[in-house]
Amino acid sequence: MRKKIGTLAAACALAACVGLFGCSSGGSEAPSGEKADDAAQAAQKEPEQKESKYAVSIDECTVVQDYAGKAAIVVTYTFTNNAEKAVPFFTAVSAKAFQNGVQLDTAIVSDIDSQSSMNEIKPGATTTVQQAYLLDDQSQVSVECTELISLDDTVLAEKTFDVA
Repeated sequence: MRKKIGTLAAACALAACVGLFGCSSGGSEAPSGEKADDAAQAAQKEPEQKESKYAVSIDECTVVQDYAGKAAIVVTYTFTNNAEKAVPFFTAVSAKAFQNGVQLDTAIVSDIDSQSSMNEIKPGATTTVQQAYLLDDQSQVSVECTELISLDDTVLAEKTFDVA
């Protein structure tokens, strides 16, 4: 019985050693001179940034008051649809405003066309969209836009505004 346990222990130890050796990079590394060349070539071969389906610019920011008299801003965006089908701004782009690193809430204000973000934009067309956000204080506001549905969260546009 002891001989079987000893044999089993030895087999397990051998299997563990083989498993660890198989995980190491021993023997398959290129010489150090080639390693630097490979790294340089890899940096040059980085995939080109694919053109986004949407182009967004953050144009301006205006300080206003919301329906309850609280300080708010209206941010104006220019949106171009480069996709193959018509799409509204609000289903294509995630536009967020931040103060002190915290996302601002949406504001309800008069004198903006809130419907414009829901209108479909045909491929190749460009439109102007406005969105309102409640201010927390008088510190800077950073605005950023990303594709609403994306695997890499690439920033399409970002801009910082002084609201004081």
